[in-house]
Amino acid sequence: MAERRLTKRGTRRREQVMEAAQRLFADQGYHRTTVGDVCDTLGVGKGVFYWYFPSKEELFSELLQDSLLQLRRAQHAAIEKVDDPVARLEEGIRASIAFFRETPGLLTLIRTAARYEEFASFVDKGHQIIADDTATHLKEGMAAGSIRHGDPELMAHGILGAIFHFVEIYFGTDVEATSDRPQLADEAVAFCLRGILQGDKH
Repeated sequence: MAERRLTKRGTRRREQVMEAAQRLFADQGYHRTTVGDVCDTLGVGKGVFYWYFPSKEELFSELLQDSLLQLRRAQHAAIEKVDDPVARLEEGIRASIAFFRETPGLLTLIRTAARYEEFASFVDKGHQIIADDTATHLKEGMAAGSIRHGDPELMAHGILGAIFHFVEIYFGTDVEATSDRPQLADEAVAFCLRGILQGDKH
């Protein structure tokens, strides 16, 4: 379907459909969420939904890819002016925690997508891109002598796994829960960096 050229109002309505769907997918899962549920949440008819999205699958796919892209952009914005690779890793971890704090339920969306064949490739690709970015900083740190030598890919996935676990345990899908554990970013940074730094530098 050709992409529609939307007015400002139309763009906002489309965003509202995506926001409502993200909350429902996080709370109810993919299959249990219907187009009708999204429309009922917004108080609109199904015609509004299908004006912006040809199907629930297309909506979920776009929502997933857009969320992964926004996460990577947040990480890049946090580190773009940082020269030291260890400092870049720290700022990347903090940016990731902040992003998930501001978008409760996103990790649940990612976990849900990973279970379905039609969406898993998007999750795998997104994870691998972020892991590759992280591995690049690790390699630079190893070359500079500030990060212990090891397998940068394994270490990168270890850092990402720790971040996702912290977020999943403490944020979940509840908007109110994201105000809890304000020290979460500090703890995540301390935990992740202690495993990779050369000697006892942190």
